[in-house]
Amino acid sequence: KTDTTSLRRVEAMSIRKPDVVYHIPRAREVGQSYVTSIGTTIWSLMFTLALVFRIRPGLLLCNGPGTCLPIAVWTFMGRILGLWEGKIVFCESFCRVTSLSLTGKLLYPIVDMFIVHWEQLQTRYPRSHVVTTFVPRTTGKD
Repeated sequence: KTDTTSLRRVEAMSIRKPDVVYHIPRAREVGQSYVTSIGTTIWSLMFTLALVFRIRPGLLLCNGPGTCLPIAVWTFMGRILGLWEGKIVFCESFCRVTSLSLTGKLLYPIVDMFIVHWEQLQTRYPRSHVVTTFVPRTTGKD
């Protein structure tokens, strides 16, 4: 377990707490070589197979780290097999201005909506949608 902040952030939210939190092994750690990531990706794929087939996601929202790749792959496979709707929305990292992350490159062909934050990326990847912010600006009239 290398992600030590996500659970704390979820627990600190002031809105309704989730009923279940799943701990999923990363397919690839930040800085991990591509060669050694083959084994960790296979492990993550095996680990998430039963989880995704049990949950049967109707919509998967994911944002880039290696943990989302196996879940997105199984969600896509379930959709192909007609087991569930399994729509996938991928939001690329805000820091990706001119090129996609490895996860983005792998998921671009299979997602239903691919979100980028910069027009340079949208030009290179025409199926993508530009979203400049998820936080609406306040007008000062509130």
